[in-house]
Amino acid sequence: MRGDDAETHLRDAGMSGYLTLSVNGPFDLALCLKVSSSFSPEKAEPPRTFRCAVRIDGFPLLMEVRQPNKKEPILEITGSSSRHDKDLKNLAHWMLFGDLDLKPFYRLARGHPELSPIIERLHGLKPFRPPSLFEMAVTAITEQQISLAAAYRIRLRLIETFGNRIEDLWAFPAPERLARASIEEIMKCGLSYRKATYVSGIAGKITDGSLDLDLLKGMGDDDARSFIMDLRGFGRWSADYILIRGLGRMDCVPADDLGIQTIVGKHLGKGSRLSSEGVQKALGPFKPYRGLAAFYLLAHSRLHTEKK
Repeated sequence: MRGDDAETHLRDAGMSGYLTLSVNGPFDLALCLKVSSSFSPEKAEPPRTFRCAVRIDGFPLLMEVRQPNKKEPILEITGSSSRHDKDLKNLAHWMLFGDLDLKPFYRLARGHPELSPIIERLHGLKPFRPPSLFEMAVTAITEQQISLAAAYRIRLRLIETFGNRIEDLWAFPAPERLARASIEEIMKCGLSYRKATYVSGIAGKITDGSLDLDLLKGMGDDDARSFIMDLRGFGRWSADYILIRGLGRMDCVPADDLGIQTIVGKHLGKGSRLSSEGVQKALGPFKPYRGLAAFYLLAHSRLHTEKK
């Protein structure tokens, strides 16, 4: 969609009123925002609300979520279009892991010498996920074998080049827009030739209807992993990353990730970096929440690093 079309749509649709969304508790949105900001290379105060540009039925919209009382897992949602209230609620529920019940994980980790005190400090923490599996897949491509900071800058250029601006935010590019772009245009955002072809390839398959990433939602972990790894440009790390962050499979761990190997080894491996097999073994006591346990260790590490 062209930018002027998006602006016309938003102007005609009108602002949405407050929508109320109940999610599984405990849930602390302010803490989630603080942890999410700690993974960003931009040093700024964490936002007070969850605010992002999303796409619904192809149209870019602005969505804002706040939590009036952190003791209650009840959220208030506003959007830049009153036509899409139900879709906005469903998308907020998806992005904020509204269906994730943390209580079984907390019971499993209760009394653990390393994880139990971390959970106490991070009580109510849930990860965020991108609004679409396409964005999740492109995110995984950009983060392959480079630092988070470098991947963030590349993604920002990609979004500002091919996405839609809504006020001060940008909606992630639609697959159709990236499918129309040349490899050279995508490379100008900082991607290597190989990664640019991966982005172009998956965008093209979604656009021509030969790939439906939403099919992953109905697959088991092993089948979903195999499906992803059959796509050009996606290995085991990318598949497990999409499984945990995009699909919310809380027992999946990108165990080949050096950062996870280091952090898990620090807390659960006598201080030494672990192999991928060692990561899985160390996190074994937290099955079926091994990925969530790793996320809590990473979040604790990021917040601890920020304080130094």
